[in-house]
Amino acid sequence: MILERPNCWKCEFFRISWDRKFPYKCEALGFKSQSLPCIQVMSIDGRPCQAFQVKPQSEMDERSDDSRPGIKGRETDRYV
Repeated sequence: MILERPNCWKCEFFRISWDRKFPYKCEALGFKSQSLPCIQVMSIDGRPCQAFQVKPQSEMDERSDDSRPGIKGRETDRYV
């Protein structure tokens, strides 16, 4: 199994916070930050994030589902 470098955008625990000063949130480690949590962890601990878990594939597939009707890119819904 190839281990992936921690990337918050692909992590199951990464969230966007409502706080403008600290827009990124790690639910696994329980903190918000101004930069991506994986970068904060690396700068403080010196090791890659130990809580990183890749999002389930089904969750990633739902976001890229083009089978739904509506606007896609520059196209408009021609059925309306």
